[in-house]
Amino acid sequence: MTAQVCMLVRNDCRTDQRVLKEAASVARGGYAVTVVALNIYGPAEEETRQGFRIVRVPVERARTRLERGINLFPRAIWRMAQTAAALRARIYHAHDSDAVLPAWLAARQVAGAKLLYDAHEIGFITLRGSVGYFGPFIGSLNWLWSVLTDWVVRHKADAVISVNDVLADLQARHYGISRPAVVMNCPPRPQTSALRTTLMAEQIGVSPDTPIVICQGMLVRDRHGVGLENLIRAAPLLERGVVVVMGRGPQFEELAALAAQPPFAGRAFVLPAVPPAVLLDYTAGATIGVIPTEIHHPVLRYSSPNKFFEYLAVGLPVVTSDLPIVRRICEAYGCGLVCDPTSPASIAEACNRLLGDPDLYARMRDGALAAAAVYNWEAQEQVLLDVYRRLLAVTPSIAHHASHIAP
Repeated sequence: MTAQVCMLVRNDCRTDQRVLKEAASVARGGYAVTVVALNIYGPAEEETRQGFRIVRVPVERARTRLERGINLFPRAIWRMAQTAAALRARIYHAHDSDAVLPAWLAARQVAGAKLLYDAHEIGFITLRGSVGYFGPFIGSLNWLWSVLTDWVVRHKADAVISVNDVLADLQARHYGISRPAVVMNCPPRPQTSALRTTLMAEQIGVSPDTPIVICQGMLVRDRHGVGLENLIRAAPLLERGVVVVMGRGPQFEELAALAAQPPFAGRAFVLPAVPPAVLLDYTAGATIGVIPTEIHHPVLRYSSPNKFFEYLAVGLPVVTSDLPIVRRICEAYGCGLVCDPTSPASIAEACNRLLGDPDLYARMRDGALAAAAVYNWEAQEQVLLDVYRRLLAVTPSIAHHASHIAP
């Protein structure tokens, strides 16, 4: 009989690439997968993708912030838990810290069910950072939620996986558990034909031999600080080439307006996001990939951005702020330079160094491709499936008393 798996995520799971990739991989591994997500301000709905099902539970509109907080927190958690429990799954897979409680509430209703916590970020800091967002009452609920989540992860989770080695070490120490297995947010290994395209040059109307310095992803100040603005401000300082910022998010219009002003107009371009299926085809038309994250919060400092692995996948040398996991890989494979994202001059200096030294650029491009041969979804998928195999190998009678499954 095919083992039933239920994944839970507190978003609508329409563009969450980690959840979608993992669900597709687990389904390819022979499991029956259902993702329980939210449909914020919409009715209950179902969808099928790549061999798995998505069930979205409704969240109603609210007139007050308090009511909105109740709808998004206890009411949504309870609905997700009840929907998930009805599936009678063998494994309940909680995507990120805010899905741990509904996953545990569901798992405890099913005899022998296992609980897997997938820590997309730090988790214990992420939750505490949201305290007070909806006022003192909801802030108190957030605090209680954080305490309960810590307890569940420490005492009830059968396995924990993390997104990078730095976070795995932090989480092991904080929760007092065995070191989590690491499943990184890498893209699939691209076909050779996907490398060196002209799509990006055509999109912005420059010649195919124009160097393009790109930053792609979510355009959110909370994630980058002033880094995205400074990347645009670095454009006139480049000895040759242009800057492209591509993505979606609340900072899009602000960045587009900045790029349209002199002296940035014609040297910097802000483009809307493209569908994930063709993203790497556009990325492959760039010359350098930039990660201008201003490290002003632990959640950012210990991150391993998706864009980093996307750059590697198509052989782009990287210019990055001093993110520990990114710096570690860049140093190991010789595929990137570190800059100060608070300084347009520092960003431009690193890019000019790469663009002005063909031998250095060629070595770093080779390093990026070598890193991509290790950091790709095909390799990460095997780690994920191995965690699943080991989880189901543990007998139900000891499921919640066994040590956490280590890598």
